[in-house]
Amino acid sequence: MVDVRRPWPFALFVLLAHVLSRFLGVGIHEFLGHAAVATLLGGSAYGVYMSPGSGITYVYLPPGLPVAGVVAMLASGIAVETAFGLALWWFTRRSPSVGWRLFGIIVASVCIVYSLVYMASGAFEGFRGDTWAIVSTLQAPALASGFAAVGILWTLLVGVFLSLDVVRILGGPAKDLQRVSLMLVLFWLIPAPLAFLPGFSAFNALEGSPVLYVAGFATALTAVAALLLYVDLLPGRREPEPAPEARLSWRAIAAAGLPILFLVPVWVGAFGVTQATATGVLLETPPVQVESAWLGELGINLEVVVHADLNVTLFWRFRGTFSPTSPLEARIAASFDHRMDRDFYERLALTLVGDATNESSWFVSDSAIRPNETVYVLGRDYPAARVVRLEPSATNRFSFLRRVGNDATLTVHDPYLFEPTLPSEGWLDALKVTWDTSPAPGLVAVRFAPVRSLEYPQVSTSFVLWENPNRASAATTYQVTVRPG
Repeated sequence: MVDVRRPWPFALFVLLAHVLSRFLGVGIHEFLGHAAVATLLGGSAYGVYMSPGSGITYVYLPPGLPVAGVVAMLASGIAVETAFGLALWWFTRRSPSVGWRLFGIIVASVCIVYSLVYMASGAFEGFRGDTWAIVSTLQAPALASGFAAVGILWTLLVGVFLSLDVVRILGGPAKDLQRVSLMLVLFWLIPAPLAFLPGFSAFNALEGSPVLYVAGFATALTAVAALLLYVDLLPGRREPEPAPEARLSWRAIAAAGLPILFLVPVWVGAFGVTQATATGVLLETPPVQVESAWLGELGINLEVVVHADLNVTLFWRFRGTFSPTSPLEARIAASFDHRMDRDFYERLALTLVGDATNESSWFVSDSAIRPNETVYVLGRDYPAARVVRLEPSATNRFSFLRRVGNDATLTVHDPYLFEPTLPSEGWLDALKVTWDTSPAPGLVAVRFAPVRSLEYPQVSTSFVLWENPNRASAATTYQVTVRPG
């Protein structure tokens, strides 16, 4: 048995219990919070990463879910973790064991206090936590200040109550006010490097500078060690033998440390040390409906085929350019290599075609992944195009194909630049107009616009191709005039 009022046993127990509590807190936040609530709402959780510093759960929520349901899923992590900390604190604070009481306080400090700090700091753009997602979902910027105010206020209030419980365990201020005060500082300072530095790293505040990360961690630990030494060497009268309630069994310290010997290898081996190196866990194959969340910059190419009878077929080709930042993201993105969300691409094609042709009467005749077809995006070609084929409906007026004598002029607008339905920073990456050259005499092109240089656009006997590596190079309107050969 050791005296819990001695700084080294106290510090060791606090440190070990804090690390264990971080694993418990993040696991509860991700699995019993976000993942469980997403499942209860009819969705699913298909991937998760967790560490003692941070975690992330990739969820799918069914379309048509009310905003309240989305907010409930986003808030569930903080809510469930806080409720767990409160329940364990309440259960252990009446225990006759000083180890259980102190462990309950430490769990409460992790699951309640740090959750409240996360609620306050994560409401803003710089950290983008769960509360920032709520603010973005509700489109209510003023709510961020509300989260910050409530989080800070409740952090202070709960911190005071937890500190009072720590003081009681230490025997109260009457024993030695200076020593008790410094031990209280240790209680909050010891876990600081483990609590905040990994979190900052998760938000890329320190990810780009490993030296800064290590230096900050080492500085904090050095400060803690110096304070421990100072408290241990404080002059004062010889204290009497500690009361039984102030004794802490070495078994309690071992009980807090042994689970870490299992959890650390699981963290490092199964999940990855940081989010940048996260292998994570795929709980299931990501639903095809979440493909749109893993597209990154979406490349859009359009091919217009003008047939010999002046009928027209459109081929929309799409391809995401998402660049994974971790092995887990790479695995999720790779799951869509051979499958596509047809509903998403078909809706997108039918939405864009109205602005592109000034004619909305089209129907989808086919949609599929074409492994041998590419999409031109930002100066390079991406394989495995998602192709949606559109045909004119019976009510299509062909207002985009103006005939004058033997000539027929096709007019195609960039749907993002020419009077778009919704404002966007995008543009049409490539437009190809193909005309039938058979059966004889077929069609020949007599004019096309815009023409900017000898290399732009690419012209052959059967097609003309404009490729736009950036928004500035894209034209608002394209025209090709063809006539029978």
